[in-house]
Amino acid sequence: MSLRGRLLIFIGKAIGFLLAGAVIWYFIAPAYNRLLLATISVLIPSDPMLVLRQDTIYIYAQASTQPAGGIYISALHYGLILVIALILATPGMKLLQRLKFTSIALVAIFAVHLVSVVLFTQTALSATTHSMGQNPLIVLFAIIGADLFPVVVWAGLSYKYFITKPA
Repeated sequence: MSLRGRLLIFIGKAIGFLLAGAVIWYFIAPAYNRLLLATISVLIPSDPMLVLRQDTIYIYAQASTQPAGGIYISALHYGLILVIALILATPGMKLLQRLKFTSIALVAIFAVHLVSVVLFTQTALSATTHSMGQNPLIVLFAIIGADLFPVVVWAGLSYKYFITKPA
C-alpha cells in the first residue's frame, strides 16, 4: 500500500477514535476533574480554596467570598483525548505496546494538567491585578501544554512506527 493510502487510513482511524473518545470522555470527565482537584489540593498549600463546579475550578483566597479566578478545566481535556486517539490509530503497534504508550501518555498529560492548574492558581492569587496578563509565559505554557504537548508525546512514543517500511 502506498504512503498516501496508509496516511489516509491512519487519519480515518484517528478521527474515528477521536469521536469515540469524546463520547466516552463525557462520562469519565467528572471523575477525572475530581482526581485532578484532589491531587492539586495535596500539592498546593491550604490557603487557596479550590472549588469544582461543573467544568470550572474556581480559585478563592482564604479571606474572600469572590473567586480570584477560574479555570475552565474541560479545555485541557482535548489534548488527552487526542493523544489516546493518535496512539490507538498508530499503524503496526501491538496491543501491549498501545497500552504501555497510553499509560505513559496519560501520566505525562496528567502532570501537565497539574502544573497548568497550579500555575494558574498561583498567578490568580498573586497580589497584582490582571496578573494573567502580566504573566504571558504561564498562559503560553497552558496553551502549549494543552494543545501541543499531547501531539509531542505521541510523536515521541510512536515515531518509529512511521519511519519503518510496512511488511
